[in-house]
Amino acid sequence: MNVLVTGDRGYIGSVLVKKLLKEGFEVVGLDSGFFERNLLPGIREPKYKKITKDIRKVKLTDLKGVNAIIHLSALSNDPMGEIDPDLTEDINHKASVRLARLAKRAGVKKFIFSSSCSIYGIAKNGVVDESSKVNPLTAYARAKIKTENALKKLASSNFFVGLLRNSTVYGFSPRFRNDLVINNLVTTALAYNEIRIQSDGTPWRPFIDVWDLSKIFVGFLAVDPDKINGKIINVGFNENNFQVKDIVSIVKKHIPNCKIVYTGKHGKDTRSYKVNFDKFHRLFPQIKQEWTLERSVKDLVKNLRKIGFGRKEFESGTFTRLAGLKKLLSSNTIDSKLYWR
Repeated sequence: MNVLVTGDRGYIGSVLVKKLLKEGFEVVGLDSGFFERNLLPGIREPKYKKITKDIRKVKLTDLKGVNAIIHLSALSNDPMGEIDPDLTEDINHKASVRLARLAKRAGVKKFIFSSSCSIYGIAKNGVVDESSKVNPLTAYARAKIKTENALKKLASSNFFVGLLRNSTVYGFSPRFRNDLVINNLVTTALAYNEIRIQSDGTPWRPFIDVWDLSKIFVGFLAVDPDKINGKIINVGFNENNFQVKDIVSIVKKHIPNCKIVYTGKHGKDTRSYKVNFDKFHRLFPQIKQEWTLERSVKDLVKNLRKIGFGRKEFESGTFTRLAGLKKLLSSNTIDSKLYWR
């Protein structure tokens, strides 16, 4: 099977491509290339076909010979999405739906969309599942909902649409990201000897390691389409719902000399949701969590120390997507619509 991965040179994509190649898939990557140079020191990237192109500029010819698409490309979190809500709409929603329509025309059989549990926003009534009312609070989350709804309508007997509402991702990747909750707690500890909690620590989140998530994407390529075509599935593990403050003890276990600091930067973070993953577990009983929070934090600390990660690296902005994007904008490397100049 020939699989096109959009966003192949991103945080998740870098891991997913490696997993797909190991499983024997042919891989084509399509990426804007904004973070291509952010490969961590000492890491060798596997060889596969790469297309460097904005997702808004994809053509039918780019999809020739492709059997399946795993669509990761997006302005990739809530803060980035707020830079320009109209751009978030264009890239995260309109370009995604356009890509799916092109894929269907091109004879691609499977289209797997990376959505997000952040669409639940504030879950006031305990644990949420796929039937719960959504409450998107950001342009990023609103675009995910609109795209889910549009893609459902494209699902057919010859075009499988997988809709994955992913948990918040953590863990080590060749193109590391610092702007994810657990990764950020680990890196502030390494940089400042302080675990800096930016909320009051009470918000709930579902979490998943990037390697477990990549394994699940591969699982969706093999699943019987009749079972889940066009249906939304929360992706994660029930045991991986945590309050932010609960993560601290695990980080401190592996970086014992650091202090715990509540910065108050975000006040009481309004986004809070515990997610039920029973549907996912029923459909994929063979998929178990391999990268627990404990294992992943230990691995993160080991790998980041290996490259000498400290205050300089933290403050460089290299590992924060919003800072990286602003740097490209301020240097006029990309224009206000996020196209290469």
